[in-house]
Amino acid sequence: MKVLVTGGEGFIGRNIIDEAINKNWETISIDVSGRKSHSQEFHNISILNRKDIMKIFKDVDIVFHNAAVTSPPEFEEKPNFGFETNVMGTFNVLEAARENGVKKVILASSSSIYGNSVKTTSEEDLDTEFINFYPMTKYFNEIMANLFGKDSTTETVLLRYFNTYGVGENSKGFYSSVIHKFITDIKNGKRPVIFGDGTQSRDFIFVKDVAQANLMVALRGKSTSSYNVGTGVTTTFNEIFNIIKEEMKSDISPTYSKNPFKSYQMYTKADISKITKEIGFNQILL
Repeated sequence: MKVLVTGGEGFIGRNIIDEAINKNWETISIDVSGRKSHSQEFHNISILNRKDIMKIFKDVDIVFHNAAVTSPPEFEEKPNFGFETNVMGTFNVLEAARENGVKKVILASSSSIYGNSVKTTSEEDLDTEFINFYPMTKYFNEIMANLFGKDSTTETVLLRYFNTYGVGENSKGFYSSVIHKFITDIKNGKRPVIFGDGTQSRDFIFVKDVAQANLMVALRGKSTSSYNVGTGVTTTFNEIFNIIKEEMKSDISPTYSKNPFKSYQMYTKADISKITKEIGFNQILL
């Protein structure tokens, strides 16, 4: 099996490559981060470079498309770059896959497309009143991928990642995930900042489970299907902080401040019955 991972040196992409190598699959990584690759083949190329990526997709069986601007706050600051990368970049990946006869493309989508739902969200619970531009690009990519999947021999499957954490997450400073921020701040003797009162909650999923979900869907996922990749459990920021504080044996306390973001999800919780039933996915709880 020959697989290609876009964003292959990113947090999730590297873990997908690790799992693929463990299965003795041949791996190709495309990334522009400048990080050292451990894939068998690496290309420092942007997915916006349609001409060059077209050549790399030759003889590839499966594509895991994870390259994107992934932080909603970062997207708000750089909307032009975000739109171009997430939409045109995805179009280039899908077109390269179709032109080269790739069997299947697994696309990373996001739980942010569910908006500010206050319930467990199934794959049908879309909220197209998006809270910012980032989920809009992910939703547009889903529509685009489904069209490609219906109109070509290349199958497309969508994975809606919930809040991913784990070893290997690269620091993004202000844009880092809350778990990464808490750990880093406590390690450095700083009081972590929690926006609001800390009752906002997320469905946190371990990155190795996300990588496993990708490989399982590559083998069993139905074309033009979408799957939630989460745990079905939601945890507040206060609870997360206390877990991390206890594990790190720290007596530090957080600082609470006003939320600076205009658009902000207060609650996420995945309905994972579909991916469990159809794929046999079984995750590790936090």
